[in-house]
Amino acid sequence: MASSMTGYGFAAADKKDWSLTWEIRSVNSRFLDLKWKIPPSLYFSQGKFEKRLKKHAARGRVELFLDMRILDPDLIGMELDRTTARAMLVELKKFSREANQQFSPDINAFLRIQSLWREGRTQIYPDLLTDLEDCLERALVDWNSSRQTEGNLLLEDVQERIAQLESLLGELEELAAKNADQRFAELRTRAGRILSELDTAPDENRLLQELAFLSDRLDVSEEITRLKTHLQSLRELLDAEGEIGRKLDFLLQETFREINTCANKSQNIEMSRLAVDFKTQLEKCREQAQNLE
Repeated sequence: MASSMTGYGFAAADKKDWSLTWEIRSVNSRFLDLKWKIPPSLYFSQGKFEKRLKKHAARGRVELFLDMRILDPDLIGMELDRTTARAMLVELKKFSREANQQFSPDINAFLRIQSLWREGRTQIYPDLLTDLEDCLERALVDWNSSRQTEGNLLLEDVQERIAQLESLLGELEELAAKNADQRFAELRTRAGRILSELDTAPDENRLLQELAFLSDRLDVSEEITRLKTHLQSLRELLDAEGEIGRKLDFLLQETFREINTCANKSQNIEMSRLAVDFKTQLEKCREQAQNLE
């Protein structure tokens, strides 16, 4: 089944030494655009995370948030930048002597200077990395499920609109079959009125030539045939597996082109009205298609 590019996923893992929460949000985009919001200590694992995600999605703007809380202080291995801290104390002592002020350092103040603190470990624990990947996979499954649910709703809406398009096309075909004759009758009436005022008899051969010319110029049978083919292709595509968004958008553009040609050639007010309704439904289909992967 087709998936929407809009979705939300969530998964959490609470262990003795750490607590993990993955949150995934996505919207539509022409390409796969990933935005990671993870701790710097996990940047080296981002490639592994991306590989997992690409098994679930090919398009969309995806934001991934990780809330990782280490509950065991020993696992963090936090270290004070002692060299910098000592240098700061030396400078403050010099300043106090120059200002003739008594200096008594407040060690607690160093707790508020984030730049003095860093994680002492350069590698993440294998068990923690395993939990991170497992939790991410569960969040991706949850996210994919929401996208498929949304995708099914989009497909149902497009299918209903295609049924309306087929109905409108049937009305267009009926009007097109009578269009040339009606236009010729109007032309003959106007020509007869003008010739009557001029007291001149109509030239039947010329009128027949005009009928043939009008029939050819107003003929939209080819456009209607192609529109039928496009609508059938749209139905078949909606039943296909995998990525259909780009193909669906392309087919809808081709259908737009045919209905525009049909409306321009017909020169019929009623057919033009139907063509406007047809294009309105097509535009709504395109809005939905742009959210499909």
